[in-house]
Amino acid sequence: MKRIGIDAGGTFTDAVLWDEETGLVSSAKVSSRAHDPAGAVVAAARRVVELAAAEQRVGIRDLVHGTTIGTNLSLERNGPRIALITTEGFRDVLEIGRLTRPAHALYDLLDPGSAPLVARRDRFEVGGRLDGDGVEVEPLDEAAVAEIAEVLRRRGITSVAVSYLYSYRDARHEQRTAEILSAVLPELQISLSSEVLPQVREFERTSTTVLNAYLKPVCAPYLDELEARVEEFDSELRTWIMQSNGGVTSTRLAAETPVNLLLSGPSGGVVAGRLISQQTGIPNTITVDMGGTSFDVCLVAEQQIPLTTTSMSMDLPVQVPTVDIETIGTGGGSIAHVDSGGQFLVGPASAGARPGPAAYGRGGTQPTVTDANVVLGILADGTLLGDDVRIDRAAALAACETLGRELGLSAVETALGIRRISNAAMAGAVRAVSVGRGHDPRRFALSAFGGAGPMHAADIALELAIPTVIVPPVAGVLSAVGLVVSDVVHNHAASFMAPLGDGIESALAQTFAELAGKAAEELTAEGVSAQSFVQALDLHYSGQNSAITVPVSGALTPGWSAEVAERFHRMHEQVNGFRVDDEQIDVVVARVSGVGTLTRTDVPPVEITGETTPVADGTRDLVVSATETAAVPRYQRADLRPGDVIRGAAIVDSDNTTVVVPPRTVTRVDGFGNLLMQLEGRA
Repeated sequence: MKRIGIDAGGTFTDAVLWDEETGLVSSAKVSSRAHDPAGAVVAAARRVVELAAAEQRVGIRDLVHGTTIGTNLSLERNGPRIALITTEGFRDVLEIGRLTRPAHALYDLLDPGSAPLVARRDRFEVGGRLDGDGVEVEPLDEAAVAEIAEVLRRRGITSVAVSYLYSYRDARHEQRTAEILSAVLPELQISLSSEVLPQVREFERTSTTVLNAYLKPVCAPYLDELEARVEEFDSELRTWIMQSNGGVTSTRLAAETPVNLLLSGPSGGVVAGRLISQQTGIPNTITVDMGGTSFDVCLVAEQQIPLTTTSMSMDLPVQVPTVDIETIGTGGGSIAHVDSGGQFLVGPASAGARPGPAAYGRGGTQPTVTDANVVLGILADGTLLGDDVRIDRAAALAACETLGRELGLSAVETALGIRRISNAAMAGAVRAVSVGRGHDPRRFALSAFGGAGPMHAADIALELAIPTVIVPPVAGVLSAVGLVVSDVVHNHAASFMAPLGDGIESALAQTFAELAGKAAEELTAEGVSAQSFVQALDLHYSGQNSAITVPVSGALTPGWSAEVAERFHRMHEQVNGFRVDDEQIDVVVARVSGVGTLTRTDVPPVEITGETTPVADGTRDLVVSATETAAVPRYQRADLRPGDVIRGAAIVDSDNTTVVVPPRTVTRVDGFGNLLMQLEGRA
């Protein structure tokens, strides 16, 4: 069985063709199309199939897509006008929030904060009330809902969020509201908090539901168009969409809850990073994915993908399970500039795909990180990127010279400065997910991918004394590999507020069973028969405001809660630096993840019989200081074989990225084709 993975980025759309028996078949990059993302997906799919041998073009069953459409919409805030219907008295919950202020405005009393996604005139209150146990105290004011429907019609609003108090206990008021709205406005997109996030905390539940309503009018039509375009390309293909939780789902379910797609693209890279960890036998890795617009970091300890339910988007909390990724605006297309105070900065503004970096020859004039790498010789003049981009060193040099005049630096000094600044920012992000969370980075390997990641990985690792850098095969399109090896994943949760202990074990087991039943129904509807279920609890010490998600493993035999309590104590100590063994632990939320296996990932490695020395394909001059260059051996990644060993500095070129190997490094090629760089010294 074969699968196509398509990862749509800001600059390029990457594709791989994967065979579960033999592994990677072919890979390709095409330029992204901001105004036709579905067209770029199909173009990438067509190209990767064309590059495969004739016998490999048959038996392709799935197309798995990682999209940035939700991410871009949240960053640009250019979505549609939406409405919110909520319980009487809760109209302003989005603005009241948790009464916290962002760090940049902590002492600025005049800072108004970000504008809410729903204007106050489009937020409506409705009479009707449930109590904390889900018992109806006041019936729903159905006449008021009908009047609101008419107002929505007059205002041309196409999407609405409905979030009533205690609807996670009983959804009947929200469901009845949806029936009334649909009767008046059949085309209205409706997001119910009882379906999007049936959990306690009215602000977080409302904000997540509002985000879903904001994304739905854009994401749903895109997914419909994608499905149609893929069917035109190959009517036998099933289309899957990567979610923020590191698993895929059908386009139908993705269109219903697009809030689950906010980190669709980056999540694929982390899944691939786990696969590389399994292949190399290195259990603890830090994945770094550097593309055209951003740098994404994730700490994968003991080959477990970390999830969080406390992420933020557009200054609003998003409590759906999301791969815990740290993202900064440093990518190959990040623009270097001088701010109003004369400070030399890189990013977060990006040149994107068009015009892109100056070296792309598409009209860009501002220097980027990619231009700096071109000036320094890391990316060679004339290199072909993707399907239609050829590197122009003269254009990159001119862009750096222009900025250099503002700084009083030469073009080469400017390029060196751009690289140092961007490396420092990326090292800071790696430090945040490791040292900042109680992990020693020296006990991890750095797994580097993305089109620009392998160019900077060694510098970042040396800065943090990380001893090993892993550069996978086809590192420049590795997120697409993560897509094709992903499972189908459906997360379900229910609020369950009670002290943890023996007395609630049977009730929790019943809740787990009900949630697993919902996940099983969805997996079965998607045609997935190989199913498993992962259980977890959100726990905190009594009186705390934040919770930790603790896995509940094994059979739920009597007394299982004691093991979970001990696990919570250990996790709390690692995250917060202390534990209180005699303090009461409260349960907040019960969670179940339904996992459906789509493909095998146990491709065998090539047997290595001994160490071999590859032959360099010439040399390349790298700029190492403002006055010094060094000629280093250059190798073609396609020519390297398992068992090859490179000693010392080198450049390794491929059609999707370039690997920079520093001096005093021993680089080995393992049986899967991964480059394992053992570093010495410091940056």
